[in-house]
Amino acid sequence: MSEDSAKDVTARLVIPLEGVHCASCVARIERALAAEPGISSASVHLPTRTAFVTYKPAEIQPERLKILIEKLGYKVLEMSQEEGSGRELVALSLSRETASYLLKFWCACALAVIIVFAHLLMLSDFTVWLAATASWAWCGSHFHKGFIKALRSGAPDMNTLVSMSTTTAYVYSCVLAFSTAGFQPGNGRMWHELAILIAFINFGRWLESRSRKGAGAAIGRLMSMAPRFARVLENGKAKTIRAGEVKPGQTVLISPGEQFPVDGVVLEGVSSADESMLTGESLPVDKMPGSLVLGGTLNKQGVLQYRATGTGRNSALARIVETVRISQAAKTPVQQLVDRISFYFVPAVLALAVFAGVIWWRFAPGCSAEMGISVFVAVLVAACPCAMGLAVPMALAVGMDRAAGMGILIRNPDALERARLLGVVVIDKTGTLTQGKLTVDKLLPESCDEETLLRSAMVAEGSSEHPFAAAIRACAKARGVDVRRPDTAQAQPGSGIKASLGQSVFLAGKAEWLVANGITVPPDTYPAQGRSAVAVAVDGKFLGRILLSDKLRPSAVSAVKKLRETGMDVFLVSGDRREAVSACAAEAGIKEYYAEVMPEEKAQLVAQLHAQGRRAAMVGDGFNDAPALSRADLGIAFSSGTDVAIEAADMVIMRQSLDAVSDSILLSRAIRSVIKQNLFWAFAYNIVLLPLAAGAFYPLWHKAFLPPSVAAAAMALSSVSVVLNSLRLRNIKL
Repeated sequence: MSEDSAKDVTARLVIPLEGVHCASCVARIERALAAEPGISSASVHLPTRTAFVTYKPAEIQPERLKILIEKLGYKVLEMSQEEGSGRELVALSLSRETASYLLKFWCACALAVIIVFAHLLMLSDFTVWLAATASWAWCGSHFHKGFIKALRSGAPDMNTLVSMSTTTAYVYSCVLAFSTAGFQPGNGRMWHELAILIAFINFGRWLESRSRKGAGAAIGRLMSMAPRFARVLENGKAKTIRAGEVKPGQTVLISPGEQFPVDGVVLEGVSSADESMLTGESLPVDKMPGSLVLGGTLNKQGVLQYRATGTGRNSALARIVETVRISQAAKTPVQQLVDRISFYFVPAVLALAVFAGVIWWRFAPGCSAEMGISVFVAVLVAACPCAMGLAVPMALAVGMDRAAGMGILIRNPDALERARLLGVVVIDKTGTLTQGKLTVDKLLPESCDEETLLRSAMVAEGSSEHPFAAAIRACAKARGVDVRRPDTAQAQPGSGIKASLGQSVFLAGKAEWLVANGITVPPDTYPAQGRSAVAVAVDGKFLGRILLSDKLRPSAVSAVKKLRETGMDVFLVSGDRREAVSACAAEAGIKEYYAEVMPEEKAQLVAQLHAQGRRAAMVGDGFNDAPALSRADLGIAFSSGTDVAIEAADMVIMRQSLDAVSDSILLSRAIRSVIKQNLFWAFAYNIVLLPLAAGAFYPLWHKAFLPPSVAAAAMALSSVSVVLNSLRLRNIKL
């Protein structure tokens, strides 16, 4: 590798953090990292408190990133290139933080009761002061520590607002209390306001922290279900090793009731697997030699031996987690806008609080120092950048987690916006609407029995790789008909195959081709109805026809119906014959279809819909669907499809059910709806409460003020409401 190439090589780090609470924290870390030479991109995911950094190892070392982040006042829990890394550390950190908030909430409540009922309890003012001091110094200590960190980095955040407001109330009350000789009662002291304020804010933080644990429930469940050990065969003997140590190509032994430790291909044995944890599909999937198995899924019945293929980061489970993590961390345009607003929000609130406090202290009707301090504290406490910062990422985190649990991977968060505008769903036929596997549908012998017709066809098709031949061989095997390989075989592409066995000559192919070879073929007496027909002849004598079809997926009809019920038109597109496409469309309940379409023409169809002002989703799984998937407003591919199709898609369906297509679109719309609701309430809260706290409505309604304690409760509930509203996506009905 040249020196210039080495400089361009990038690596990716996943950095779980502790101490990230609001959008201002996110913006502070992202700006600091982005300004560092050698860092290509930096994104912080607020709900999971994880930073994703792409950097150039030739220009900057990971240790430098750790120093940079911790200098800002945040703790780096771990640094790794693994997407699922640090999940347990983040969960443990969140649990400790949640417990701390709860403890400090109850202590603040107890101290508030002492302060409020001091007169009834006949407590001295000195005791009240001690209780208030304990509430401010210990119950609010985490806010003060955060403020000091923010002060050092020059970037104020949520802790700044809380610490400044509570400290102002405490210092002001202390000044009043000690303003006379000795410790005497003073008017305007805010001891009870201080204690109640700290109690409410801690309660809100506890609720928010507790609720956030559900944001990644499905992904956490997937990671926790991954097996840790595997039994591999070495020199004919089973040996137990860690699952992470399994190498591609090793033979793995799996018994009934055990989880597959890694991905692989079955070598020996017959069983079925429960793949619901990855695909959302409850029905078991049959496994036999040649079948794919997925790490983490459950072996139901038989003993299997399989060859390991996907291990570690290359396994299906790891790829799912990686896709969800990357998608959750990605910044949508609306989130980028909210982050920019949040970055300037705290300084703006500080300016507003100072301005309003001075007005009510010096110039407003009935002005006083007590009123000025109260307004200053109320404005700081009422402000809530947490709600704005959590509005988008929390909904995305929960929504994508729900999608993963349903077997739907959202690779591009921007697709959520486009899903709202969809009016047309274009579905590919082969392998998407249908099962993508030809089967023998009907044997139509003319001058022999079914077994003779099938055995003769097997001679002609015995060495062919054509899909028709594979379907006929599968039918023969199922019926117990012996496969006889021909002595010679010559294929005519697009027409048929001519083979010889001993002195006999066998023909199989299109009826027109048999006629061209001198065979008398009687007219069809059985309607093909879009099915493909293979005519068979031996030694110049016509034996009959074999009808083959690619059956619809079991969920095709219900999926098309569900899509139409949501107000979308459904088009079928295929490169197959018009008769076959027409029959397939009629069976699925699709009115408009396009047959004999080339791959580039599929993309042109999407472009034509765009020209008509219609937004289209494309559903496909093949190499030839990739151009249309990329061109569509929303590209949806099945995980069983080609890698090219999957890379071109915005969403990937893990389960082999077309119902997942409508589910993915409806879930996308639900996620976007929750994001809109979150943003509305977050901004509406600040738009209404900040002027109210500043006394802006006083000219209209006298005494229209917001006490600091009420502002604290409102602030706490605002961020909690955003989290709880986002968590609705876990159970929302589609």
